[in-house]
Amino acid sequence: MKASGSYFNDIVNIEQLESISFNLNDSKRYRRTVGSIAGSCITAATPLLASTKQAACLVALDIVEDGIVALAKVEEAYKHEKETKEAIEEMIRSCSLYPLQDTLDAADEGTDENRLLPAMNKIWPFLVVCIRNRNTVAVRRCLSVVSNVVRICGGDFFSRRFHTDGPHIWKLLTMSPFQRKPNLKQERTPLLLPYRSTSISLEDSMAELTNLKVQVAVLNMIADLSRDRRSASALEVVFKKVSGIVVGIACSGMVRLHDASVNALLGLASIDPDLIWLLLADVYYYMKGRDMPSPPISNLPVIGQILPPPSSPKEFLHVQYGGQSFDIEFSSVETAFKKLHSQVFTDQMWS
Repeated sequence: MKASGSYFNDIVNIEQLESISFNLNDSKRYRRTVGSIAGSCITAATPLLASTKQAACLVALDIVEDGIVALAKVEEAYKHEKETKEAIEEMIRSCSLYPLQDTLDAADEGTDENRLLPAMNKIWPFLVVCIRNRNTVAVRRCLSVVSNVVRICGGDFFSRRFHTDGPHIWKLLTMSPFQRKPNLKQERTPLLLPYRSTSISLEDSMAELTNLKVQVAVLNMIADLSRDRRSASALEVVFKKVSGIVVGIACSGMVRLHDASVNALLGLASIDPDLIWLLLADVYYYMKGRDMPSPPISNLPVIGQILPPPSSPKEFLHVQYGGQSFDIEFSSVETAFKKLHSQVFTDQMWS
């Protein structure tokens, strides 16, 4: 009876392993099909990212983003399949069910999954072109896509790319309204054509509003990337420059950007709270004058020893790091400094 029971158990084990092997093979075929379709869609859509036609570019951005999400899931499925196969092979060896190995290997044709980063490597230059085209609606959507794909692929892959191509992104933060075009009326009166129904000043204000929306999108991208441990390393090489620019915006009187810039600073402070504190305190205590706080611990130096006061606003640390000077407004500086001090610096600065 024991022998027959053992024989019955062997049959059950064989049937179970066969069923699992068949399901695993089906999963492999499905995963390869999805990966192939996603790769083909990305290949077809990628050149359209450089299109100057807004509709085509937006559709391409949607396809590329969904394709990257699909490839990430395909690679994750491959890892699970590999773990499952190793567990089945161990069972086959322990039960001496070697004929099942052929069934398990039936769907092993083809190369291992390695589609995500090669695809992203081809996509990236076209994302940069999309940003440089300055179609504001497409740029805002593109920045959202960049934020998502960096978090999916990991920041390490983008560190060098942000160092090389990042200036095209950071430049968006310093355009109008921070860099205004010269007033043509001071030089000569522009010709108002009959078909022009709006004044120059109204057009400029609309352009500024559009630029502000793009700048908010950049600041949101910085906040999202810096808060995520998986993507934060993308900003490592450019951290000082980005932090300098964002601090300058937060300290400026640009009300429409204040919340987004402070949110970005909160994200950047999760990477290096000490540097963000120094950049803000450099401005805050310079403008506050003699009202300097005492060190929380007696053996620590006073603020003036840590931060020698600059001789002029052009010598602020954030200007030296970011390479851009902003018109500073004390109320904005005070609001940003106190908000970050209450949420970040109090817990981390002296820990």
